[in-house]
Amino acid sequence: MKRRAAQTARAFISLISFIVIFSTGAAPVSAANGKRVALVIGNADYEHVSTLSNPANDAADLARKLTGIGFEVTSGLDLDYTGMRLAVRDFTAAAVGADVVLIYFAGHGIEIENTNYLIPVNATLKSDRDVEFEAIRLDSVVNAVADTGGLKLILVDACRNNPFLSQMSRAGATRSIGNGLAAIEPGGVVVGYAARGGTLAQDGDGRNSPYAAALLEYIDEPGLELGKLFRKVRDRVYQTTDGFQEPFTYGSLPGEDIFLVPPVEKVAMPAPAPVSRAPVPGQAAPATPLEAAAKVNTLRGWSLYARTTDERAFSDPAALEHIRGMTPKWIAAGNDKVMEEFLLPDREARRDFQAALNQAGADVGTPDGVFGPKTRAGIRMVQSGAGLPETGVAGPALLATLNIALAEDPGGSFISAPFATRHNPAALRMIGEDPQITDILGCLGLRKSVYGVYQGRLYVAVVRSGSVASARADAQKCGLDLASVTSAAENAFVVRMFSSDPGFVSMGYDSNTNTSYKSGPYFGLRKDRGENNAVIGWRWFSGEPLRYENWLPGKPDQRHGRGDKHYAQYQYERRGRADLSSVQATQWFDGAGIHGHAVILEGDF
Repeated sequence: MKRRAAQTARAFISLISFIVIFSTGAAPVSAANGKRVALVIGNADYEHVSTLSNPANDAADLARKLTGIGFEVTSGLDLDYTGMRLAVRDFTAAAVGADVVLIYFAGHGIEIENTNYLIPVNATLKSDRDVEFEAIRLDSVVNAVADTGGLKLILVDACRNNPFLSQMSRAGATRSIGNGLAAIEPGGVVVGYAARGGTLAQDGDGRNSPYAAALLEYIDEPGLELGKLFRKVRDRVYQTTDGFQEPFTYGSLPGEDIFLVPPVEKVAMPAPAPVSRAPVPGQAAPATPLEAAAKVNTLRGWSLYARTTDERAFSDPAALEHIRGMTPKWIAAGNDKVMEEFLLPDREARRDFQAALNQAGADVGTPDGVFGPKTRAGIRMVQSGAGLPETGVAGPALLATLNIALAEDPGGSFISAPFATRHNPAALRMIGEDPQITDILGCLGLRKSVYGVYQGRLYVAVVRSGSVASARADAQKCGLDLASVTSAAENAFVVRMFSSDPGFVSMGYDSNTNTSYKSGPYFGLRKDRGENNAVIGWRWFSGEPLRYENWLPGKPDQRHGRGDKHYAQYQYERRGRADLSSVQATQWFDGAGIHGHAVILEGDF
């Protein structure tokens, strides 16, 4: 079964585009003079899906750059449907008579039936039909400024792992939902995509997305012609992503040179004063253990905090308030049992929790591990007494008030949190995390991850786009390698590390095989490069014997690519179109390892 098309059909949305519209005779050789206006929108805090980490930074940073090169900038952050429509409407009035008009949008986007849409923060998009009523057509934004004269630039930076796709029902069997913005036939328009058609584009691991970072690097360079700016951005993104992502442009610029910042004469100038870089937000050393725990804000972090303080560690209302804020908004909004299921994963843990409720004065009956009406009422009673929201669902703040361990099991194993975060090594060190762990997390950098210990081994699940080969090379620099999963218990531990966070998985539908799939991280099982038989030749990178296997039925498949399926990843499959958001990818699938989005790493501890 050929899966190349299936891989490109995953939920990664290759949406970054740069659209330049030229009115007849309106594009000056230098676009640096005259009136210049820009509308910059960053949608990050989505109400019904996970928060995006880059758009707010991308929008704020670009707004500063544009202001610095003479634009009058109007900014909007986390705009809902009405806010986006009004922002575009009001901006078009300001754009009349401008020599340069620029609109920038960062957030989620989607293509349905060859129509492109930008998604406001309050969209639910439960059905593909909803997009007409909850999202903004990109062509309506283009049309809004099409007759304003001068040079028009529209930048759409929506290259994200789009969670709307996994929850969206299809109103018709023939209705298409694409994997990026629909291709266009430019007429007087130049369109630049962040990635070539059929390939994936990455979200950013640092402050900015790869495309936004490259744009910020070059957009204010004096004397950089617009066409060359496109090419330099392309080269930088290609380099930054290790060749995984290559921007591409459609259409052509006019014959004359166009500059956003005009060339300057080279004259002798005094050397500029050194510029000190501001520290990465959230990475400064904390002053107190409470501040450190608040910066870390994971189950593991608060567990460490409790060790460094007395038994009344969580009697401080400030600590409980921080713990409440640990739960992401996408979990709190309709998915509150995700955290409960992670904290209390089995019947024994639930019985212990019920016993703690009884001890706290809530009569929930004989602990049986089943959460019925009495248990839910008992949870609400204890929450009320602790000043917590009365949800009736167990969360980390409630467990903390009951002195129940937040991360560790009796055997010493733990998982840092049910969702990936950018760890703060300095804060972790202050609350007593093992120096080996903090050194490794520091080496891995700002990529989002979940870490844990199982049977004396350290594991890290890392959100990382790109090839498995490059991921392994980076891991080895930090003393880790791709994980070997050698037992059913170890497999269950690894699955628990990544299954609660949708950032570790992607979902899609393979029309060739009529199969819906949920793909998870790659790990350390690989096939000999010289072996052309898809079924044999599989080995662990670690050299351990292959005594445990957990392949999907029929995998590895002799018909599934032959010589190009060299790596294993987690996957779940079901025949037909299906919503797989609530299932876990627990079994293994043979993949090419080219367009991975997460990996499981392992090392000595």
